[in-house]
Amino acid sequence: MNITHVCKVWYPRATGVTVHVDCLARWMKAAGHQVSVVTYDFSGELLPDMKWREEEHNGYRTFKTRFGNREIVQKAIEATQPDVVHAHGIWEHVHPAWEAARTAGARFALTAHGTWQFLYRTPGMESWHRRFQFWWYYRTRWRAMARDAEAVIALNAIEEKAYHALGVKNVYRIPNGVDCREFYPEVHTPLPATLTIPENYIFYAGAVQTQKGIFTLLDALCRLKGKGLCPHVLVAGDGPELERSQSLARDRQLNISFAGRVDRQYMPRLMADAGLFVLPSESEPFATVYLEAMASGTPCIGTASGGTPEIIVDGENGFLIPIGDVGMLAKVIENYYTPETDKTIYDKIKMNAVQRVQSNFDWSILTPRILQAYLS
Repeated sequence: MNITHVCKVWYPRATGVTVHVDCLARWMKAAGHQVSVVTYDFSGELLPDMKWREEEHNGYRTFKTRFGNREIVQKAIEATQPDVVHAHGIWEHVHPAWEAARTAGARFALTAHGTWQFLYRTPGMESWHRRFQFWWYYRTRWRAMARDAEAVIALNAIEEKAYHALGVKNVYRIPNGVDCREFYPEVHTPLPATLTIPENYIFYAGAVQTQKGIFTLLDALCRLKGKGLCPHVLVAGDGPELERSQSLARDRQLNISFAGRVDRQYMPRLMADAGLFVLPSESEPFATVYLEAMASGTPCIGTASGGTPEIIVDGENGFLIPIGDVGMLAKVIENYYTPETDKTIYDKIKMNAVQRVQSNFDWSILTPRILQAYLS
C-alpha cells in the first residue's frame, strides 16, 4: 500500500504524536509499504515561492508545507498518490487530509491522540471563544469526518467511548507503541559533553507546563528537601512555563537540571540510566514516554488519569498517584531513595515493566493491527 501520514509537528520540534508517526512510518516501510509524511514547516526555511519541501527521513519521504495553508496541505497529500491517508491529531491539518483522501479515492484513517478529551487543559484554550470554536467543530465537521472514516483508532477506553457517543462505527482500540529495539535496559549510547548526568537521578521528559505536572514535581521536591532528601532531577523539554519553573527551582535551591530540548537519539540512554521516571500530568491520553521508560527498566510514577492506568498497574510495574497529590508523589520518591527500603521490590517492578511493554506495546505487535484496520 501507499500510505500517507499527516501530522502537525515534526522534527526537530518533537511531540508524542511526532514520535508516534515516525515510528509507525518506519515500521510500515519495513513491512514493504510505501510511506510518506505530510506535515508543517516551522523552520522558516520555506521560501515564498515554495509550496513544500520534500526530504528523506528514516527511509521515507516527508513533505513540509507552509503552516495554516490547507489547500497546499491537500495538494501535497494528493501528490503522494495515496491508497491510505492517516491523519493524526485534531488540528488544522485533519480536514484537508480527509478532503485529499476523498479526492484521491483513498481510504481515510484517523487517530485523535486523545486531544479532544484533554483539549481544554492544554495551553491556548483558556478563552471561551476558543473553546466554543472547537466544541462546535467537534460536534459538526469532526463528527462527520470520523463517521466517514474507514478506520478510527482510539488509544484508550475514554476515546473509544467518546467515538461511540458520536455514532462512529469503525472504531479500533489500538494503543501507542514503543520500539523495544531502541528502548531497553542498559543502553550505552555516548552522551554529548554538554549533557552530564548524575547517578540514580529522577527523569522528567515532556513539555514544561502545568498540564504535565511540573509544579507538582517541584512542590514534592521542596517537601523532600525539608526532610533532608535532595535527589537530582533532570528535566528534558521546554515549554511555556520553563522560565517560571527554573525560577522556582533556584528560589527553593532544588537539585534540578533543566536540559532543554534533548536530541531524540539520546533519549534511550537517559531513560535507561534514570532511577525513576516521573511525569505527574493532569491528563495523558496514552503517553509514549511511560512506555519508553518502562521498556528501559525504569520505574514510572504517573497519575491515575486518562489512559495512564491502561499502561501502569500501581505497585506492579510502576506507581500511580492522584492528580496534583504532592504528598503522595513525595512519599513514593522518598520510599525509593530510603536506604531501608527493600530494593527487590523495585527489581520486580522493573522486570514487570519491561515484560508488559514487550508483550503489549512493541511496534512489531501494533503495526500489523493498524494495517489490518486500514483494510477492514
